[in-house]
Amino acid sequence: MEAEELKIFVDNHVFDDYTAKQVRIISAAIDVFARKGYANSSTHEIAVEAGVAEGNIFSKFGSKHGLLEAIVQPVVESIFPATINAFISDRFVSDYQTLRDFFGTVLHDRAKFVRANAKVLRILIAELVYNQSVRDQVIKNVPAGYLIALNTKLNQLKATGELVNWDNRDILRMILSVAGGFLASTLFFDFQATPTMEDHLITALTKALTPDNH
Repeated sequence: MEAEELKIFVDNHVFDDYTAKQVRIISAAIDVFARKGYANSSTHEIAVEAGVAEGNIFSKFGSKHGLLEAIVQPVVESIFPATINAFISDRFVSDYQTLRDFFGTVLHDRAKFVRANAKVLRILIAELVYNQSVRDQVIKNVPAGYLIALNTKLNQLKATGELVNWDNRDILRMILSVAGGFLASTLFFDFQATPTMEDHLITALTKALTPDNH
């Protein structure tokens, strides 16, 4: 696994108390879980990929499920909220002149994040689908300021006549259904998104949510 793919763990100090061997185990587990899925993976193949004895996995993480939790829990409890807060600070403070500017900045930013963290996100999304407790934790850990900032930005775009005057929840459903499908295809079907394709997505959302088209 490339060091860049572990950057979000390093930046959020997840590995501060880990040995180099334990970091290799986490890295190998992310590779194997993302490639084969949790259910189809074994601690033996993770140990082989990490270049350690299988007992090293059990001594630190207890079980395969403990290893999964060591990946997912930091993402849900600290990395996810920190990433959202950084996103708010970086992207939601600007006064976007057009709806396309808004979608262009936000979606290019998120697409870049997804590409950089594709393996971890595959594992997290699989857990979100099958594990209610993980879904509950994600909802609980969404920073309160995120929804406030998002609603504020949508309302500003409505006030300038750039955004269709729908309920914000309906607008978000539209964005998630279109952008979410695009991003999911890059995560689970090895669909190689290009900047041109991202531009097409931005154009489609802009057209769908521009008042003149309704």
